[in-house]
Amino acid sequence: MNLPCKELKRIARDNLNGNYKIPMGAFLAATLIPLAVELPFSMLQKDAQPLPVTIMFYVAEFLITLLSMVLSVGILQLHLSLARKKEMTLGMVFYGFKNHPDRYIIAGLLLIIATLISCIPVITIAVLVILGIVSTILAVFVQMWYALALYLLLDHPQMKARESLKISRQIMKGNKGRLFYIYLSFIGLQILCLLSLGIGSLWVYPYQSQTLVIFYLDVVGEIPSNIS
Repeated sequence: MNLPCKELKRIARDNLNGNYKIPMGAFLAATLIPLAVELPFSMLQKDAQPLPVTIMFYVAEFLITLLSMVLSVGILQLHLSLARKKEMTLGMVFYGFKNHPDRYIIAGLLLIIATLISCIPVITIAVLVILGIVSTILAVFVQMWYALALYLLLDHPQMKARESLKISRQIMKGNKGRLFYIYLSFIGLQILCLLSLGIGSLWVYPYQSQTLVIFYLDVVGEIPSNIS
């Protein structure tokens, strides 16, 4: 359909109207669980520590990153259910752990690697500002190309991680500008979240997540007829 950003956000607001409680709870859970796990390791790093402790800290940080990644998959599944007018529960935040988490972890790691590779110019020649700009643009393009990979994995349990990245790049042709505009449209609200010490995220994060899900459904031609 290629609906404009304004219409995608309207649909997201309509879907969330009266249904904010569970997306808010899922957002809080996915935010607080990694923070709670990370807290004891962060306390270890307050002072200079022996090398084995430092290594353990960075290993723990990496594992916590993977934990956050899988939790984010659960939030995506929750918002897909909301967009499709299906039942959603707070327990969906743990969906990724019960359904082949390796697929989501591999896809996420591949995306991180691709993003890091795109940043090599600014890492290796940081003094050249122009290369920094180029790297940033490349990183944005990588994020746009592969933005739908996790959604595809959720919808297609048999799909491999590499295949999800390939298909995401294919179906994002002609849609990267719309997605970039969606992200830009939330900058004002994100600034308000900072000014509210993060409290505003309880409303803004579900709103943004649902808008991105509606964008995904629009790209794959699955806007439900009862919300169009």
